[in-house]
Amino acid sequence: MTHRSRQMTAIAYAVLSAAAVSVVPVAAQDKMAPDAMMAGPMTDPMMMANDAMAMGSPMMAGGKTIMITFENVLTGQPFSPSVFESRSAAAAPLFKLGDKASDALAAVAEGGNIGMFSVAAAKNTDSAIGDAQLAIHALPGQTRTVFVHVDEAHPLIDGVWMLGNTNDGFSGFTGFDGYGLTAATTIDVRGYDAGSEINNEKKGFLGALGAGNERDPENGVVTWHTGIRGDVDAPKEWNWDVNAPVAHVTFTPVEAMPAAM
Repeated sequence: MTHRSRQMTAIAYAVLSAAAVSVVPVAAQDKMAPDAMMAGPMTDPMMMANDAMAMGSPMMAGGKTIMITFENVLTGQPFSPSVFESRSAAAAPLFKLGDKASDALAAVAEGGNIGMFSVAAAKNTDSAIGDAQLAIHALPGQTRTVFVHVDEAHPLIDGVWMLGNTNDGFSGFTGFDGYGLTAATTIDVRGYDAGSEINNEKKGFLGALGAGNERDPENGVVTWHTGIRGDVDAPKEWNWDVNAPVAHVTFTPVEAMPAAM
């Protein structure tokens, strides 16, 4: 990967045209924390004008719809746009602890770019991937909701998004059994380090600092994130308790996906 921008507006709208998949409405409930940190591209007015978005394959016959509601419980980390997909048990998860990050995962973790995952899902629907949906960024304290369709062939749900004020931090989950879900279930998710970029926390390398977003490559693997040190350019206010959740994610089986706009 070469020099890339963390400008979320360009990413979100480019994905809409590139994926060539249907857009359906997504419910979103914003709960803005009073001291929410807003830095760099997360304050982009075009992205702020959109409450939520989603995309994915057309509605599939059979199966069930799972409503996924996730809340950013941090105070100093905005979430990038996020991608969620239902997949077969044989399909590779979006990420795995101890594995080298894919190019698509690195794009999310380093720049909040969900385009590679979205396009890949659009190309593989009805085979490895059953459905793919997106939501826009979530500032501290905000909640987003998406609807993902699962069926017997694609029972598992994965999701991923960037921790916006990091070099290559992200969060998400993999392998949630949506097809077997019978009642609302909440899980807590922590922060991960993609291992694709050194956590130098320097201007010019950490895009949220607003002075460029060059790469400082690291040939590592996915690990738990160790937080923001705050000893270079990134402020300590961006740190969080790395042993605590960064988001609460609730899965609820519902009657059907909302009708297309």
